[in-house]
Amino acid sequence: AILAQDDGPVEGRLREPWGPGAPAAMSKQTMTIDTVQWFGTKSRTRREIILTTFGTAEKLTLPVEVTTKTGDIKGQLCARLGLEPEELSFVVKQSSSHKVLLDSDEIRSCTVRGIDTWTRKKARHPHPIGVIGAGHMGLRQALSFIKEGIDDFVVVDRWEIVGGTAWVKNANRTSKLQTELGVYHLNYGVGYTIPRETMKTWPSRDELLAHFQLVCEEYGIMAHLQMQLEVRSIDVVISQPDKPAHSTDRQHLNVMAVPPNNGEDDDQGKVDWRFSALAVYPGGLTKPLRVECVGEELFEGQIGYGMFEEFDYTRVPGQSVAIWGMGAFGVENVRTCLEHGATKCWLICRRKNITMPRVLSWFINQSIYPPPGAMLLDAMRPMYDLIPDDPWAYYSIVCNQDRTAATIRQKARFGIGDVYFLASYYGKVETVVDSIKRLVPREIVMDSGLRIEVEHFIKVLGFKADMSLDKLAGIREMVGFFANGDWRRWVFTESPGVDAGRFGGTSLSPGAISTVETYSYFLNYPKDAAALLETQVLPRHKADKDKGMPAYQWDVRQSASIGMIMSSGVVPGLAELGGSYANLNRMKEREAHPFEKFVDEVAEEWYGYCKMFREADDTRPVLEYPYSYEFVRDLVERNDRQGEEEMIRQAERSAA
Repeated sequence: AILAQDDGPVEGRLREPWGPGAPAAMSKQTMTIDTVQWFGTKSRTRREIILTTFGTAEKLTLPVEVTTKTGDIKGQLCARLGLEPEELSFVVKQSSSHKVLLDSDEIRSCTVRGIDTWTRKKARHPHPIGVIGAGHMGLRQALSFIKEGIDDFVVVDRWEIVGGTAWVKNANRTSKLQTELGVYHLNYGVGYTIPRETMKTWPSRDELLAHFQLVCEEYGIMAHLQMQLEVRSIDVVISQPDKPAHSTDRQHLNVMAVPPNNGEDDDQGKVDWRFSALAVYPGGLTKPLRVECVGEELFEGQIGYGMFEEFDYTRVPGQSVAIWGMGAFGVENVRTCLEHGATKCWLICRRKNITMPRVLSWFINQSIYPPPGAMLLDAMRPMYDLIPDDPWAYYSIVCNQDRTAATIRQKARFGIGDVYFLASYYGKVETVVDSIKRLVPREIVMDSGLRIEVEHFIKVLGFKADMSLDKLAGIREMVGFFANGDWRRWVFTESPGVDAGRFGGTSLSPGAISTVETYSYFLNYPKDAAALLETQVLPRHKADKDKGMPAYQWDVRQSASIGMIMSSGVVPGLAELGGSYANLNRMKEREAHPFEKFVDEVAEEWYGYCKMFREADDTRPVLEYPYSYEFVRDLVERNDRQGEEEMIRQAERSAA
């Protein structure tokens, strides 16, 4: 890195992370002979030059070689400051006159005309920036705007409180976070405090909603919120078509919203905005998949979806429950029903999905190097042996013959929790791989002929994306996360399912910070966004109506590839931005959940469930928690060691 790209006076320093408490490895660094690359290719004789801005006399010291040309330095400065070469001139004083250095001249200490600071100037937008969605992503974008000095923005949401559809509508009062608080909280990032003192490791829906509200109040987001408004139209207006693509006043967006209960032609309470740019975060858990079984009217028991407040869990004590679906919500409903006193849960699915033990979720989230799939599957064995079952045999596993490499590819996200394994051991849960044929009074009849006697039937069949957003936002094609290849329109949602050979996390916040800071960067430096789009390296995606996948929703691998392209160095500033978050996951996860304390906590939860089952007349001895300190410590150290070795091998291959 040569120059800073943030506010404040700069005297030859690298980019500095915002906020107090940044780790020493990311602190301010002054350019010296030891820290900055040398320019020039022929002579190895080194020297330093001082560049001084004309008028303001800001100085920048650069190490160069004797043969470094003025054009080399000009090119570097233009790339970092977002300028064109013809805007800069390098002037040296010779006796009583001045000389403008040619690009072919050897660079020397001089005055640089055409700039007044070494800090890259941020773009100014003539209208506010819009954000649709006040869930985790939308609110995190608001935090990023505030951090980056973008203070003219509006966040629009249809609900009366912040939190987004996933937590405000789809979750119910029994819902809890499955991953750990350390990697799921709104103000996740450098310089922010983890809300550990006020929140549990796996907080409830109500605790999370209170957390979202508190962060909005504490960081000044409330003044930017427009709640209980549903966006009904988004129109792009190109007012100055002759201006370049990166120009902030070339076009704008007219956005109209009304109260969500308004009819199609009801304009009462209508609000209009003119936005310079728009970020849309529709969420990945918005529209539940609803399916009706033959004979539901005959069932006589309670039927409902295991989300919202649709199912009454207070009616299950002493009775059996069938849960249809084995994704994250299915595993969550096993926990909820057993905690409410259900005698048994039947988990019905067409294919079994991988469920993640709690310790392995922590292990993934604190890892510096993403653990390989084979390592995770082997580490799952102590839990799966209790069922008993073999995770390597699941449909979602693609592996080599000796099981040293594996990819996990399934449509559902990981359910995370230990109670599924323990309950399977105690016979409190039985997983049935079959299809439902029909319902009869107090029974579910399967295609195989199996008849399951239950008093309650819960459906948790996953979610589908909102196809109507493509039409609302006028999306014909996504180019990366840019609607129709327009840097002013950013649309992002989580991708469904799992598809990876290495796993960098099980939670939203680490990916969210990268996504929102990327868009803030492009708003500050739209020239870089336009240049990225001109390279045509970003993948493209159109709606697939047959699969029910809108244009804005990418599959897991494609979404990951977009992130890798953006951070790969195609846009140098973004590569530096990503580097500032190196090791942040480990730092946050271990700060919130120290290794031995976390193992103690999950073991305590385990023994609590053992006690609950024994109190329900199970006479078997208490089952020891399967993971010890030594097991987890070895897993962490082995992954660190193998990750470092692989990084060295990659560096050697690149240098060869």
